[in-house]
Amino acid sequence: MPRKIKELQQNIERLLAAVEVRFDEPMSGFTSFQVGGPADILLIPRSVGELSDCLTVCRQEGLDVFLLGGGTNLLVSDRGIRGVVLLLTGLAEVRVKGLQIIASAGASVEKVCEVAADHGLSGMEFLYGLPGTIGGALWMNARCYGGEMSELCVSAQLLTPNGESRRIATGQSDFSYKKSPFQLMDGCITDVVLQLHKGEQQAIRAEMQQNYDDRVQKGHFQAPSAGSLFKNNRDFGAPTGKILDELGLRGRVSGGAAIAPFHGNIFINNGSAKAVDILDLIVLSVETARSKLNILLEPEVRFVGEWSDEELAPLAEVLS
Repeated sequence: MPRKIKELQQNIERLLAAVEVRFDEPMSGFTSFQVGGPADILLIPRSVGELSDCLTVCRQEGLDVFLLGGGTNLLVSDRGIRGVVLLLTGLAEVRVKGLQIIASAGASVEKVCEVAADHGLSGMEFLYGLPGTIGGALWMNARCYGGEMSELCVSAQLLTPNGESRRIATGQSDFSYKKSPFQLMDGCITDVVLQLHKGEQQAIRAEMQQNYDDRVQKGHFQAPSAGSLFKNNRDFGAPTGKILDELGLRGRVSGGAAIAPFHGNIFINNGSAKAVDILDLIVLSVETARSKLNILLEPEVRFVGEWSDEELAPLAEVLS
């Protein structure tokens, strides 16, 4: 633990007495890859009030803050994350108001889909089986099975670092492929309002199950992973998984990580992977596709924590 954090430890515990506080907490337990070194401080608020208190204390103490939801599209460095990680999964309330669902940002996508189905509300079926939180799905404009979050979201509540809470109305024109306006805003999504429509409950659940079964068939849940590692670029003429397969990379191994033998665009932790093993396979894929096909694969995962410039240098063009 850095000296500054040690010096602040008692003060943080005193100022945030109502919040669960952990020090030197391994991130491997909070990411879908199940890799990642320790966060100096992990804060787990259970309400928007507690979240606001956390942000206030972090600002007063000059601590960097990383917001963490389901940890599904992250590759956290083996050296961990300096400063504070704010885990949002404690904010998980889901309410129904007419044809709208108001979901706290930390609610799992699966839970929100289940609530919608329970109330005969249709529109979210394409998301079922997607790991992670609804706030994270909005932040990255999650897209699958012909739908995306931009089609559902009408507004979101944003809590700024200085404690101001404001409602942000959204329209589809504010979003693009895997991009949302919230990626350009300084603040934390605390709730999401989704506009759905009435449907027949049995048909809703049948479509949800069909999408979930498809994910199972593709191997999304066979081993710790981040789902699809690279974005699919239609200009390339084929899905990224097929491209990596044709390049002979499916099944390639680095340490305890592998490009899944069952899918070229799913990178997995075989049980003993380090983050750097997964990074090595990402770099190999990008460099091979660039040299052999002159195309630039763009990772969906974010590289979080203490990555060195040297480690990420081979990906500079796609991360800029």
